[in-house]
Amino acid sequence: MRTGWIPNQHGAWAMLIVPFVFGAVLAARAGVAGWWLLPLFCCWMLGYFAFHDASLWLKAAPRRRPTYVRPLLTYTAASAAAGVLTLVLGGWALAGWALAYLPLLLPALWLASRRKERATVGGALTVAAACLMTLVARFGDPRALLARDAAWECPALVAVLLFAYFFGTVLYVKTNIRERGSRGYLAASIGWHGIATLATVAWAATGHLAWWWPLFFAATTVRSAVVPRLRWSAKKLGFVEVGFTLALGICFLLW
Repeated sequence: MRTGWIPNQHGAWAMLIVPFVFGAVLAARAGVAGWWLLPLFCCWMLGYFAFHDASLWLKAAPRRRPTYVRPLLTYTAASAAAGVLTLVLGGWALAGWALAYLPLLLPALWLASRRKERATVGGALTVAAACLMTLVARFGDPRALLARDAAWECPALVAVLLFAYFFGTVLYVKTNIRERGSRGYLAASIGWHGIATLATVAWAATGHLAWWWPLFFAATTVRSAVVPRLRWSAKKLGFVEVGFTLALGICFLLW
């Protein structure tokens, strides 16, 4: 497998795909889904490949940088082509979402240039960018969010729940691999999941969420507290995460 062509961040696939799928499902439920979603998905995935290669290019030593130029240019051009097709099919107002992505992606690239792309804040930025795709796929035109009607509340809450889960997973994975044994990261991971659980309890109590959402996040809290002590392999951790992601999907479909 040639360097730079296929991202090696296996845990990122669910984070990239799930928010888009949730947004597309919400669009279908609202009767606003269209063919523009297909090139949008291609633009999004190819754009991530380009972002990944840009990060590798920025942090690489000068003699290694030419390795990433061809995949970077290829994925950038392909993503741009898919983006243009998306605008043609879905409307040029979609381009407005670029303004929301700039403050998320530019700092992440800067962190990569400082060889700090795995910093927690970098993880938060990339997770936020991924979860924002829920709103992009649901609305298309970002101006729809300014209408302040009830239509945006459910998609926005879905995006928040996705961020709560996927950023919690970033902290949780760190406690099992790079920050194994760190009490600070363990406390942060458990605390984040605990706060997410309490928030979903409050939302469920006010009728905004069903009861299974607090149960789901309670399960992630238990996972974040217990699994790091078991010292599982990365492969076993991955299988468990597949199960939690499927459970997340079931919670959403039962909404």
